[in-house]
Amino acid sequence: MIGRFFGWVFLFVAVAVLVRDGLAWRDTEFLRPESFNALWYDLNAGSLGLFRGDVMNTMPWLWNYLLAPLLSLWAAPALFILSVTLLAMARAGGRKRR
Repeated sequence: MIGRFFGWVFLFVAVAVLVRDGLAWRDTEFLRPESFNALWYDLNAGSLGLFRGDVMNTMPWLWNYLLAPLLSLWAAPALFILSVTLLAMARAGGRKRR
């Protein structure tokens, strides 16, 4: 049930990011997809800075080799894939219990 809920939430966010990218493309006539880094910065820049600073102080290799490349991904397709995966897993899990 929780997997299904988060699957729908991530699907909604993926569609919202895709609509935002489409509207920005229409206005500027330049396609610049929203990355997770930019999305997080738009939502709360302070928390991104604190998170980056804390990770860089404790484990800089984690930021350089894992988190920074993940945050540079295009947010819409990544969220869509995550939501479809969660919804499929929730559906498969529901079949096993019945």
